[in-house]
Amino acid sequence: MGSMFFKDSNFTKKNFLKNLFLVREPEIEFLKSSEQTKINISRKISEEEWESFFNRLTTARIEANLTQAQVAKSLGKYQSYISKIESGEKKIVYGRFCQIIQTL
Repeated sequence: MGSMFFKDSNFTKKNFLKNLFLVREPEIEFLKSSEQTKINISRKISEEEWESFFNRLTTARIEANLTQAQVAKSLGKYQSYISKIESGEKKIVYGRFCQIIQTL
Protein backbone atom coordinates (compact mmCIF):
# COMPACT_ATOMS: atom_id res chain seq x y z
CA MET A 1 0.00 0.00 0.00
CA GLY A 2 1.85 3.09 -1.17
CA SER A 3 1.17 6.75 -1.23
CA MET A 4 0.35 8.61 -4.43
CA PHE A 5 3.05 10.94 -3.19
CA PHE A 6 5.68 8.23 -3.66
CA LYS A 7 4.50 6.43 -6.83
CA ASP A 8 6.73 8.47 -9.15
CA SER A 9 8.90 6.02 -11.09
CA ASN A 10 11.80 8.47 -10.80
CA PHE A 11 11.62 8.47 -7.00
CA THR A 12 14.99 8.73 -5.30
CA LYS A 13 15.95 10.06 -1.89
CA LYS A 14 17.75 12.92 -3.66
CA ASN A 15 14.65 13.91 -5.66
CA PHE A 16 12.40 13.53 -2.64
CA LEU A 17 14.59 15.83 -0.56
CA LYS A 18 14.80 18.34 -3.38
CA ASN A 19 11.02 18.30 -3.88
CA LEU A 20 10.42 18.86 -0.18
CA PHE A 21 12.75 21.86 -0.23
CA LEU A 22 14.68 20.36 2.68
CA VAL A 23 18.10 21.12 1.36
CA ARG A 24 19.70 23.03 -1.45
CA GLU A 25 21.58 21.37 -4.34
CA PRO A 26 25.10 21.41 -2.78
CA GLU A 27 23.70 19.94 0.43
CA ILE A 28 21.86 17.22 -1.51
CA GLU A 29 25.14 16.03 -3.00
CA PHE A 30 26.72 16.02 0.46
CA LEU A 31 23.82 14.05 1.94
CA LYS A 32 23.82 11.61 -0.96
CA SER A 33 27.50 10.88 -0.38
CA SER A 34 27.11 10.34 3.36
CA GLU A 35 23.77 8.58 3.81
CA GLN A 36 25.03 6.45 6.70
CA THR A 37 25.83 9.53 8.78
CA LYS A 38 23.15 10.97 11.02
CA ILE A 39 23.01 14.59 9.96
CA ASN A 40 20.87 17.18 11.67
CA ILE A 41 19.78 19.48 8.87
CA SER A 42 17.51 21.65 11.00
CA ARG A 43 20.05 24.51 11.05
CA LYS A 44 20.17 24.64 7.24
CA ILE A 45 16.53 25.27 6.42
CA SER A 46 14.02 27.97 7.22
CA GLU A 47 10.91 27.61 9.36
CA GLU A 48 8.77 27.91 6.20
CA GLU A 49 10.65 24.99 4.65
CA TRP A 50 10.16 22.92 7.82
CA GLU A 51 6.43 23.71 7.81
CA SER A 52 6.17 22.66 4.17
CA PHE A 53 8.05 19.46 4.97
CA PHE A 54 5.79 18.57 7.92
CA ASN A 55 2.66 19.22 5.86
CA ARG A 56 3.91 17.02 3.03
CA LEU A 57 5.03 14.28 5.40
CA THR A 58 1.61 14.24 7.05
CA THR A 59 -0.12 14.19 3.66
CA ALA A 60 2.05 11.30 2.49
CA ARG A 61 1.23 9.29 5.63
CA ILE A 62 -2.50 9.91 5.20
CA GLU A 63 -2.40 9.05 1.48
CA ALA A 64 -0.62 5.81 2.39
CA ASN A 65 -3.58 5.03 4.70
CA LEU A 66 -1.28 4.80 7.70
CA THR A 67 -1.94 6.09 11.19
CA GLN A 68 0.67 7.81 13.28
CA ALA A 69 0.63 4.73 15.51
CA GLN A 70 1.40 2.42 12.56
CA VAL A 71 4.34 4.54 11.41
CA ALA A 72 5.61 4.80 14.98
CA LYS A 73 5.40 1.05 15.51
CA SER A 74 7.45 0.38 12.37
CA LEU A 75 10.14 2.69 13.77
CA GLY A 76 10.02 1.25 17.28
CA LYS A 77 8.65 4.53 18.65
CA TYR A 78 5.45 5.76 20.29
CA GLN A 79 2.64 7.52 18.41
CA SER A 80 3.46 10.74 20.26
CA TYR A 81 6.90 10.75 18.57
CA ILE A 82 5.30 10.91 15.10
CA SER A 83 2.78 13.48 16.33
CA LYS A 84 5.60 15.74 17.52
CA ILE A 85 7.42 15.39 14.19
CA GLU A 86 4.29 16.17 12.16
CA SER A 87 3.42 19.17 14.33
CA GLY A 88 6.93 20.59 14.01
CA GLU A 89 7.59 20.24 17.72
CA LYS A 90 10.43 17.79 17.06
CA LYS A 91 13.03 18.09 14.31
CA ILE A 92 14.44 14.92 12.82
CA VAL A 93 17.85 13.86 11.63
CA TYR A 94 18.43 12.65 8.08
CA GLY A 95 18.76 8.99 9.08
CA ARG A 96 15.39 8.99 10.86
CA PHE A 97 13.82 10.84 7.92
CA CYS A 98 14.95 8.03 5.59
CA GLN A 99 13.40 5.45 7.92
CA ILE A 100 10.09 7.31 7.85
CA ILE A 101 9.92 7.56 4.05
CA GLN A 102 10.75 3.85 3.77
CA THR A 103 7.73 3.19 5.99
CA LEU A 104 5.49 5.26 3.73
